[in-house]
Amino acid sequence: MPDPGRTADAIQRILDDLHAKYRDFDDGKPADYIPELSKANPKDFGIVIATTDGRIYEIGETRKEFTIQSISKPFTYALALKLHSDAYMEAKVGVEPSGDAFNAISLHPQTGIPRNPMINAGAIATTAQVMAFDPERAETLLLDFYSDMAGRRLDVNESVFRSERDTGHRNRAIGHLLRNFDIINTNPEPGLQLYFRQCAVSVTCQDLGVMAATLACQGRNPVTGTEVLDPDITTNVLAVMGSCGMYDYTGQWLYNVGMPAKSGVGGGVMAVVPGRLGLAVYSPPLDSYGNSSRGIAVCEEISERLQLHLFNQPSRAGTTIRSATTAQRRRSRRWRSEQESQQLDRHGDRIHVLQAQGVLDFAAAEELLAEMQSKASAGAILVIDLQQVLALPRVDAELLREEIDDLAKLDVPCLLCRGEHLREFWPQGEGQLAKEGQYFGSLDRGLEAAEDMLLEALLREAGEQPPQTCTVGLLELLPPQTRSQLEPLLERRSFAQGELVCRQGDAGDEVFLIESGLFSAVLGPPVAEKPLRFATFSPSVSFGEMAFLTRSPRTADVVADEPGSCLVLTRSTFDRLEREQPQVVIDLLLALHQDLARKLGRTNQQLLLLEQG
Repeated sequence: MPDPGRTADAIQRILDDLHAKYRDFDDGKPADYIPELSKANPKDFGIVIATTDGRIYEIGETRKEFTIQSISKPFTYALALKLHSDAYMEAKVGVEPSGDAFNAISLHPQTGIPRNPMINAGAIATTAQVMAFDPERAETLLLDFYSDMAGRRLDVNESVFRSERDTGHRNRAIGHLLRNFDIINTNPEPGLQLYFRQCAVSVTCQDLGVMAATLACQGRNPVTGTEVLDPDITTNVLAVMGSCGMYDYTGQWLYNVGMPAKSGVGGGVMAVVPGRLGLAVYSPPLDSYGNSSRGIAVCEEISERLQLHLFNQPSRAGTTIRSATTAQRRRSRRWRSEQESQQLDRHGDRIHVLQAQGVLDFAAAEELLAEMQSKASAGAILVIDLQQVLALPRVDAELLREEIDDLAKLDVPCLLCRGEHLREFWPQGEGQLAKEGQYFGSLDRGLEAAEDMLLEALLREAGEQPPQTCTVGLLELLPPQTRSQLEPLLERRSFAQGELVCRQGDAGDEVFLIESGLFSAVLGPPVAEKPLRFATFSPSVSFGEMAFLTRSPRTADVVADEPGSCLVLTRSTFDRLEREQPQVVIDLLLALHQDLARKLGRTNQQLLLLEQG
């Protein structure tokens, strides 16, 4: 994950420039209809951007407390949706824009339902539902929720609360009117009391930035990691903010800025770019709509300079597939017989390796599925690497599973690698797919399995059976007479699955010629947290010759992946041959160097293909 402590100087400079540009902007004046709000310093001015990775950019008075006022409305609405069902809330407050001022008495003429939760009538109705849910603990529920959204403890400014309460005659009248329509089913005064207190919650500009970023993260606080809201509730709240959040200025705001937003007469403006960032501005002077004058100007310019308008986003097609290659270009770390290697060289283009990246939302998932479909020819095998996928929403995970099932019906297997972090994709856990041979914890293991599947398919297509015995490739490189002299001197050793064949740091006094089984060279702890495989050796392949020839210590452990056997050339046998049969040693050294040259050539070929691809 990105480091939230590291920020970009180029982004910070934009905030610095905007703060300098609008610092002396003097349009508007602080709200005075609530006496305590009129005491605000009109020169206070702060800007915050909080990213969905938890990084904070700020300038100005970003840590000075002020009261949240109407910016509380979307959060209380979110809490009400969390406490009650959607159907219940739909019967209490609508979601249609009113086109009226924030304090308008905008109710449906027949039902009395407020037009939306962003105007005072709708917000009072919403707060009353929080009060009705738990009258004894309603304020605690509300403050705990606000605090989780902000990532720190928030409290009520008591002096502002008293000022709100003592001057809130119009809001009190709205509350009683809602009681008349049974939108509020009990005495409206407790709910009104809670409404006045929620508006008087003290926040900073940074708090609002983090709260906005939490909405941008589908309800997950990017600073604390707390899952505060379900994504579905977050979506509903952002939709209402987008259509109603700026009162009778909402249409112009959406046209100019293009973000769901909410303002408050305390001087705050909060805007959300879903999936990207939260934006907050604090400046007490208000325009004729009740919105912060500096806040509106800053948000408009940030939207334009950073291209954040939701309806002006560039096409993202072509960015989901990080790389697409075949087994002719990318092979596993398994060393195979010369015959198998030649088969993979000829037919490796039937194995398609796709590495996906980013957030697999609909557009990205559609691109990946279409790419998978395009590779699904007869006899193809797909290897899908998910390590660089940051998120996979539930609906898109279902689409991916359906595509995999559809391809399986066409006899096109899909092997998934490195996706255990995508919990939405594994309703029963990735362990079940691993048992079925469809999931692998490393891309290399997935590639190896795909190669095995292809080699088996090629044998079936040719009507052949796998060879029951295997001639070690190194022995085939020897003259017949030398081979007949050497073979009786080799020790045959059998190994059980998991048995350690040789250990890192041991003297390299033996060469192993594999007759059967698989053997992997691994680097284990403390070099790595878990063993790292860098090569697997198949029958007919030899290993250990580098340390043997250079008389140097082993550089890795070698472990038997399955039961197998090897012919072993020991140092004592080699030394005796050197004294008694020097021609055998000369032929053997030539064969070892020829085999090593072949391995080096294949390694260079793979490195070149990877660099080109």
